[in-house]
Amino acid sequence: NPLAVYFNINDRTGSFSTNGTIDRESLSHCKFSNICEIKLDVSAQSTIGTFFEIIKVKVIVLDINDNTPYFVKSKTNLEISESSIPNSSLSVEGAVDLDSGNNTIQTYLLKPAGSPFLLSYDNSLIGSSALKLILNRTLDREKVGFYDLVIEAVDGGNPQKTGSLSVHIDVTDVNDNKPTFSQLTYNITIEENVEANSVILNMSASDKDLGKNGQVMYRLSPYQSDDIKQMFSINETHGNLSLIKPLTYYSGEVLKVIIEASDNADQPLISQATVYVKVLDSTNSPPIININLLSNAPKARIAESASVGAAVAHVGVTDEDTGRNGHVTCSLSNPNFRLDKLDVNEYKVVVNVELDREKIDEYEINVTCVDSGIPPLSSTSTFRVTVMDMNDHSPTFLKTTYYAELYENNEIGVEVLRVSALDFDIGINAEIEYSLSQTGRFPFGIDPTFGIIFANFVTDRENTSEINFKVVATDKGNPRKSSTANVAITILDVNDNKPRFTDPLFTFTIPENQPSGLFVGQLTANDNDLGNNGTFDFIASTDNEPNLPFLISKSGTIVSTKALDRETHPHGINFKMVVVDKGTPTSLSSTGYVTVFLSDENDNYPEIIFPNAENKTIAFLFDLPINSIIGKVEARDRDYDNNAKMVYSFAATTISFISIDQDSGEMKLNRPLTSEFVNRYPISVLVEDQGVPKLSSNVSLTIIVLSHQILAPVAPRTPNDDNYLMIAVIIACVTVVAAGSIILIIFLIRRNDMQKQALEKNNNGIVISRNHPTPSDGKEQYDAIDHAGKNGRGEKRVSFSMDEEKKYDTLEMERHLYQKNPPKQEVDRILDTIMPPQNPRVAQVKAVPSPTSYNTQPHSQLGKLQLHQNIINMHSNQPHGDNDSETSIESNTSDSGRGGSESDIHSSGGLSQCQELDLLKQLYPHVNKQEHLRLKQCSNKVVNLGDIRPKFRDNRKDIPVEIDHRKYADRRVNEYGDYVDIRDIPYSAYRPKRFTHFNSMSDILDGSMMTNEDDDDLSTTTSGSYTVDDIDDSSLHPECVV
Repeated sequence: NPLAVYFNINDRTGSFSTNGTIDRESLSHCKFSNICEIKLDVSAQSTIGTFFEIIKVKVIVLDINDNTPYFVKSKTNLEISESSIPNSSLSVEGAVDLDSGNNTIQTYLLKPAGSPFLLSYDNSLIGSSALKLILNRTLDREKVGFYDLVIEAVDGGNPQKTGSLSVHIDVTDVNDNKPTFSQLTYNITIEENVEANSVILNMSASDKDLGKNGQVMYRLSPYQSDDIKQMFSINETHGNLSLIKPLTYYSGEVLKVIIEASDNADQPLISQATVYVKVLDSTNSPPIININLLSNAPKARIAESASVGAAVAHVGVTDEDTGRNGHVTCSLSNPNFRLDKLDVNEYKVVVNVELDREKIDEYEINVTCVDSGIPPLSSTSTFRVTVMDMNDHSPTFLKTTYYAELYENNEIGVEVLRVSALDFDIGINAEIEYSLSQTGRFPFGIDPTFGIIFANFVTDRENTSEINFKVVATDKGNPRKSSTANVAITILDVNDNKPRFTDPLFTFTIPENQPSGLFVGQLTANDNDLGNNGTFDFIASTDNEPNLPFLISKSGTIVSTKALDRETHPHGINFKMVVVDKGTPTSLSSTGYVTVFLSDENDNYPEIIFPNAENKTIAFLFDLPINSIIGKVEARDRDYDNNAKMVYSFAATTISFISIDQDSGEMKLNRPLTSEFVNRYPISVLVEDQGVPKLSSNVSLTIIVLSHQILAPVAPRTPNDDNYLMIAVIIACVTVVAAGSIILIIFLIRRNDMQKQALEKNNNGIVISRNHPTPSDGKEQYDAIDHAGKNGRGEKRVSFSMDEEKKYDTLEMERHLYQKNPPKQEVDRILDTIMPPQNPRVAQVKAVPSPTSYNTQPHSQLGKLQLHQNIINMHSNQPHGDNDSETSIESNTSDSGRGGSESDIHSSGGLSQCQELDLLKQLYPHVNKQEHLRLKQCSNKVVNLGDIRPKFRDNRKDIPVEIDHRKYADRRVNEYGDYVDIRDIPYSAYRPKRFTHFNSMSDILDGSMMTNEDDDDLSTTTSGSYTVDDIDDSSLHPECVV
């Protein structure tokens, strides 16, 4: 064993020891291993006897932290583009630690902090690591061009040892900066006689980028007039703006020159600057030559056959100078033409010799004009003359015979070959038209312009293997000239049978949600050709949608490449296939279509559309007829057939008065309801499909049963409800006490009236005031309701004195009240006394005296009491019947909820409250009956909410809304006065407005006298609250509020 050299054993004592220091990392089988074992065999034998035994020894070498982590390189250089996005990474070779276990590398540190990089690493099991520098923010090379970082590798030994790596990161440049001019506008002034090629301005622009991204190039902007481009030039490297020619003709003008600076990047960035050049006027200008060509072309034209003296151009000369400086002489440089003078400073250019276009087809003529100034100034202008051709040459073919090959079964119109001919003439004389001759029964065609010969028929090599004919080239000159050439065409055999699918449409069906690799189907085709022409492959058409979820082999086998969802492809997956043969010279192919249908699995839960999180409330009136539809649950299922068939039901509900149709989801009222059912009812709706296995969804729904007395759903109980209940109980108790006191006072007054009857036996007539109200003041006389009142509260007010020591007794109080109130107000006072209000929900009621309705009455107490008693006596002899009372008709023996009946309360004279009320109404008829509501005698009906016109107020306006009580079960009025279906109104629409007011009851019962039930529904005080008003007589005590 080679490892035995590390150990010693005493042959006598058996002591086992090391032979020296053991380096665990030097043992090859222990490198990068957490456990290092050395296995030895020790023999023990007897020196005397025959004893011998082998002892197995296993030595475990434990690791110590005696190796420092180290990087292969102490420094590394990296590059990153400044356009790199965050999360981009740079790979760095990790450190190595020869130790094992916790003594090897445990972590890495990146220094210094604050750099735009983060360090990511993964430790391997053998002590090495994979490092990445991750960019965590954007870079800007123009601000920071490089980063120097240090990566430290730290092991887990004690003490810890570290190794470091220096990382230099260069930020490479991208073209993200435009060149910038030192200034955007330049203004310069030059003389008009500045020579050409003179530098007039040095421009400068800089670019913060590097390399070619920062290399600035200058140029004139292409988007300016051609005159500027002909006058100025700029050095593209140094930005020197120069003149191309003197600006003699622009003296006194300011020229605008746009200069562009661009970098040299692949996609350069451009910036612009503007140069304004002011041209100063100078002395003695040279002549100005104006050449007018006699043709509408940039060049003068003359026929090749033109005679000597034929005019070519007109020349005009101007010189702004005067005297000798303005005297001009002109000449030509070309001897083939001469200059004939027409007038002062006016000439014509004519032909001087016979012309031959085939020798020289164009001439350049320089016209030079010199003035007589000192020194003389001259100008030169150049123009070109083109010699027009004559048809003196015939076309010539490049070949005498043209050979071509054509595969059989060609397409009609296929190009066979192209012939070409030349004509030394030009223009129309050199324009050649091609035609065919002697083609026989073969309808070949030829392009008359380009000489392309094409076949207008389908060739068949088996019938004709070679075709010969002639081609003719004719020019368009006058007279026309022509020439001919021979054409020989050989017909070649082709692969003329396409492979065809056995079925134009293949249909396959596979189950959805199956893993990839599922066999879908096999395509088949046939080809009537032989050999390679009859061998074919199947390939998917390039017209198919990308990422087709199938793999099609060349043999036509189709397998799936992923699991498919039928709901994503409800109509199957359609794609196109091509079968291509291997024929030569071209392959033939045909197309087939494949549809793969997916059979459905129940893999989609029903989706409930209504109710949902935003709309989950249905509200209706409690008096809807039975079987009324109050709402419908709407749901959908993306599956198919039974998997998409849904059954609706209620889950875990105690509501028995609503049923749901399991097929349609319609919810119906299955029994009549009473007002006791007015409340909110939460239920859970369950929708279940009929797939295998069945899938279901549920959702919460709130049913709100409404009453006619409210316009919004029953609000949920709040913690303040108990406080409100306590307040209501206290107010009710106070009201009962106050009502009892008032009834007691009335009882005492009635008793005194009866005691005084004997004293007034001779006074049996009825005393009525002569000052009856007129129709014009009837509103003031009979308006018994005021929702505002003088004190702003609208309480009913009754004035009387509480001081028993005064001389005013009960009878005097009655007299005083009678004097204070006119007859109409007296009736209201009696109504208010015998019929205290009970319902505080609608309006405030106050008995208000009308100052215009005071009547002059006798001051005798007996007179007032006689009036009241005689009113009672007039009606006391009538028979007592209740056939006119609406409440007496009712057969229901239960409490009506309207308070005591007429028969429960009797006056001392034998009249019921209703009878007394009816009598008072007869004595005080309406002044204007058209303006008041008709009330039945002793009507016990309360004012219906359907007859009230509420006003919903916001900060802008009051919108009156009428409510039709007869249709309240199905409709509700929105704030614009339109009826809407109450079943379609969400719960939030029933919430009361922040500012809700009702019209005063006088708007409804304008001038009418109310019954006690009417007053009960409309009073805003609880159970008839009253406020004692001040008595006009100052001798009485202050008012007492009950």
